[in-house]
Amino acid sequence: MKKEDLSILFERTLACDYDDDGAWEAVNALRSQGGREVFGRAAQWLKSARPLERARAADILGQIGVGPGRAHESPTEACELLIELLLGEQHPRAAASALVALGHIQDSRALPVIYRFIGNEDPVLRHAVAFALGCFVQDTASHPGLMLLMSDSDEDVRDWATFSLGVWGDLDSARVRDALARRLDDSFENVRLEAIAGLAKRHDARVLPLLIEALEWPEAQDDPEPKLIEAACALLSLSKEPRGWVGEDYARALRQRFRGEIAPSWQ
Repeated sequence: MKKEDLSILFERTLACDYDDDGAWEAVNALRSQGGREVFGRAAQWLKSARPLERARAADILGQIGVGPGRAHESPTEACELLIELLLGEQHPRAAASALVALGHIQDSRALPVIYRFIGNEDPVLRHAVAFALGCFVQDTASHPGLMLLMSDSDEDVRDWATFSLGVWGDLDSARVRDALARRLDDSFENVRLEAIAGLAKRHDARVLPLLIEALEWPEAQDDPEPKLIEAACALLSLSKEPRGWVGEDYARALRQRFRGEIAPSWQ
């Protein structure tokens, strides 16, 4: 790609606001292009006085070179640069982008700097921490942070942390299960659903009453919530959804399978 074309792509990443589709298309094009020139320009932007340029640099470096059959081309170098940025970064948008980027890279050296932001007053930053820690969910060092964020005041932060620990992650322990069980009565439905799915994945019987009740709702007969079906299939050890089943079919199968593990009033 010509230098002029690269320059145009870099400038397009700054168009409109941070979530602009066109800007993200340019970010993805630069990630896909990769190479030392793209890496070098992004590294220079990390030192920019403009927060958006620092944020875009982090967005690019977090997944540079990544694509079908292609891994991150310079994970160690990118990780070191992003850690250096975060040690002094004050702007929430730039810091959030760097945290997400470190999550994508998954270098455990980043965990201490990720944890530095876990109590930040900005929910956007705490959500970025939840995402980053979720990328390390197979490492138990991420679990204390995820468990803390599962009770965050922001529902989206709770949602991502609960999804990460319960569904994205595979590790099982009493602490993990108890943390998920505490979210079964969360005020945000998405959090409750992630907790249900996470406990069902671990075949924890505490999820049965709530799951069966939800599967018997009228709404679950016409258009059942996918997370509920996912949970039921996990508990029933079904590799795929039985054709034609609706919520009450799953509920009936659960009652039969777990008859001795459900309180009498629920059988």
